[in-house]
Amino acid sequence: MESVDSSGVEERGVPRDFKRLLIVGAGASGMLAAVSARLAARGLGIGDASLRISLLERNPRPGAKIAISGGGHCNITHDGPVDTLLEKGFLRKNELRFVKPSIYAFTNEDLLAMLARYGVPTSAREDGRVFPVSGVARDVLEAIRRMLRDVSAEVVTGTRVDALEVPGERFLLRAGDGRFEADAVILAAGGSAWGSSGTTGDGVRLASSVGHSIVTVIPALAPVFFTQPPDPGLVGVTLRGVGLVVESGKLSDSRRGDLLVSHRGISGPACLSLSRSVAAMMAGGGEAPRLFADLFPCHDEPAVSAFLLGRSSRNGSQFVRTFLQRCPLAPDLTSPGAAPGGDTIPNAFVPEIMRRAGIDDGQTMSVLSRRQRRELVSVLKRFELGRARKVPLDKAEVSAGGVSLSEIDPKTMESRLHRRLYCCGELLDYAGEVGGFNLQAAFSTGWTAGRSAVQSLFGSRSAGA
Repeated sequence: MESVDSSGVEERGVPRDFKRLLIVGAGASGMLAAVSARLAARGLGIGDASLRISLLERNPRPGAKIAISGGGHCNITHDGPVDTLLEKGFLRKNELRFVKPSIYAFTNEDLLAMLARYGVPTSAREDGRVFPVSGVARDVLEAIRRMLRDVSAEVVTGTRVDALEVPGERFLLRAGDGRFEADAVILAAGGSAWGSSGTTGDGVRLASSVGHSIVTVIPALAPVFFTQPPDPGLVGVTLRGVGLVVESGKLSDSRRGDLLVSHRGISGPACLSLSRSVAAMMAGGGEAPRLFADLFPCHDEPAVSAFLLGRSSRNGSQFVRTFLQRCPLAPDLTSPGAAPGGDTIPNAFVPEIMRRAGIDDGQTMSVLSRRQRRELVSVLKRFELGRARKVPLDKAEVSAGGVSLSEIDPKTMESRLHRRLYCCGELLDYAGEVGGFNLQAAFSTGWTAGRSAVQSLFGSRSAGA
């Protein structure tokens, strides 16, 4: 058991009418909820002894997922104005509308300023992702732990909450042989992804036990495994800036970005972003989703066909194989000699492209038949990567699904079913894109829940109240 409030609130003398706020989960959202609650209470003139804040964490130490996020580097948030952050990070409009009030209440700038005050400078990369300058996730975690000490929040570790009950005005939580009563409860136990970090769906289970509707939990920001492993010659190859399309029956979705071929399927930013849609299609029970790479994502088939004809007329003696090896990947066809970052179609893909298009190794551009050119265009626009077998939840960075957003007030994070019960973070039915958006949403919704809980418990009490 770890307690950051080592002196113990009760040892200082607790007023008979003190209030207790219990937070289930000491991850990003839970820890920020505790910080926010104390600062809100102090802002109302509420002495620390009048509000006991306790976090119940099942892991041996708080913040396990922060410590390993971003490969140990911690992509804290995303740079830019809040409106831009929301539009880039939350593609489903209902989820964007839900997280919007919280992220405006505690923005990316607020988060980074707070970390800077605790000695953690940050920097934004060209793609907008923000990391600690040190590149060490544990620096971020240690800063938040110092915040918890400064706000006299108690962290009780190694404690899994088994049950949440609402017998009357107060709440009762059971954890093994322990009983905890509270005037307000914040569920911040995370989702169900990355189970090795301790996020195994406890918050969703507890919310369900008191009547909340649960949207089926599925993986998001995850690799996709195929029914048949990719060609060994393609494993480890990256396609940069391509389109990635998934289709299952009449359903389809797409993303654009980098794509990595793995020994079991695919990964990389485009795959991570699209994986939620793949998982949803699989959960729907339809045919196994098929995934395609679009090597010319900004152009339709007629434009690509015209591009090939132009190359044939200018350099008809060039081998098709050589053309493909030198062909810009995801090009701007108005400047066909250039590609973003100088990337071309990887050599490993060229033989497979030609095989699928029915083109012999020794053929030149000038002797391509109309059928072969049409097949080549089709392969370049729809290079089938494989059929999805699994989107592994234990490999996912976050999970989608969880507590229905319709049952939570987005302005306060309070349950619409139970007064002074709050839900925040990944246990809610939203999932942001890759790039720091999910951590920002966890911090922001936790911040909102903490402040709202205190305002509900103490209203507008002043120091003299």
